[in-house]
Amino acid sequence: MNGPGIKRQNFSLLIDGSPTDFIIVEFQSEIMVVVTQIGKLGTLVQARQNGHTQTFSTQVLLGKRSDPLLEICGRQLIEKLALSGCSKDILLWLGLPETSRSNIQSIIAAVVGRSPWKRTESHQPPVVGVR
Repeated sequence: MNGPGIKRQNFSLLIDGSPTDFIIVEFQSEIMVVVTQIGKLGTLVQARQNGHTQTFSTQVLLGKRSDPLLEICGRQLIEKLALSGCSKDILLWLGLPETSRSNIQSIIAAVVGRSPWKRTESHQPPVVGVR
């Protein structure tokens, strides 16, 4: 259910042959993205942007700190968000049994394909790496 000022999307896709659930919630100052293949939240990555210096930062707040692909996912999403003209930060939950370059790229494509930061309500599901 969407409340005033809160937009939410739920969808599921196959990412590299694994069923993957997505939840995207847009709050006033940030966007929360949940991506899970294990039915749990997993690792929390915070991705922030500084509009004055046009710099980006990511930080693992909870979970696996030893997997750089998780932070790369957050970094790529925040860059695409900034390029679209949106100044919100991202809280990214990634519940993945394992990460690979392929599944991270597919996750990014799926989230960007849904364009949670755009103001239109009609979203078409992206075609992503289904194997």
